[in-house]
Amino acid sequence: MTRSPKSNANQLEIAKAAGVSVSTVSRALSDARGISDERRLQIRKIAEDAGYFGRSRATVAPTRHLRAYVTGSLATGGLAPFYEAVVAGLRDSSNDSGFSLSIRMVDETSLGPHRMARDQEKEEADVTIFVGIDLNDSLAGYFLNGSHRAVLVNGYDPDMRFDCVAPNNFYGARLAGRTLLKAGHRKLLYIHDHTRWTTIQRRRGFYASLEEFPGASCTAIGVANGVDTALLAEVERRAKGEADWTSVFCANDMGAFRLMNALEAVGLSVPGEVSVIGFDDLPYAAMMHPRLTTMRVNCLEMARQAIQLAQRRIAEPDAMPMQVECAVALESGATIAQFA
Repeated sequence: MTRSPKSNANQLEIAKAAGVSVSTVSRALSDARGISDERRLQIRKIAEDAGYFGRSRATVAPTRHLRAYVTGSLATGGLAPFYEAVVAGLRDSSNDSGFSLSIRMVDETSLGPHRMARDQEKEEADVTIFVGIDLNDSLAGYFLNGSHRAVLVNGYDPDMRFDCVAPNNFYGARLAGRTLLKAGHRKLLYIHDHTRWTTIQRRRGFYASLEEFPGASCTAIGVANGVDTALLAEVERRAKGEADWTSVFCANDMGAFRLMNALEAVGLSVPGEVSVIGFDDLPYAAMMHPRLTTMRVNCLEMARQAIQLAQRRIAEPDAMPMQVECAVALESGATIAQFA
């Protein structure tokens, strides 16, 4: 469809405000490939603020309501950009699909049947979305025993009772491991933090990559709750020659950032002496020096799939639960060197 001169002029103004080309604006607004989630969301926000989409979008009255709970424990620290992108995607996709959406950041320990019933009484939702939250037994029972519906985003239900969408954590981590191993590394370090079904799949995928390379071995350390005691001790051992790992897979980019700071502090260069790969491709990965090699998660696509699952669940309440996994892609940086 050919746009009017006014539309083209509007795209020029949006391009100037976003600091990008008009073609980039056009691709972002048409959901074309090759543009990062962050850039796409930035451009769409500028376009909406400028009234680019016209009144037709605003005058469509939502016919269904969604309520989303977002994990407060993960969305306020180093993973905040990840959850901000997911929430922005949920807002955008729900609006495009004719849903109204309310967002509540919560402490997961406060969630239970009583809270669900109280919130539902105040604000009736057709589907409840949990972002980064694993359902405990009582919370799962509330949805299984009633007419309410739930969708998990960036989460799994191991009992396959609920619709879920998540990155393909297993194969993404397997690819991360294979990337280090194909570069010749055989002594690896794995750094993990909080334990959820998502991170368990990352661990399994990473260790699966080791099975393909005879002689490969791995040491694992945890940095739960932002405590780097074990990390600093392990880096110190490496600096003294008491540990022989030459590459590191970090279960998320914040772990990679903390690791690289620790390596810098003891004089170990990246990637000259230690190669590093992260997971998530959060915005600050591009600001790290050298640029972090990581696994890119498409938060916008996860959000789209979540809204589609909500639509399907409303239309077919008794349909078999769907568990959707979005592909994860290698984002090349400068933190992996060939090991001779």
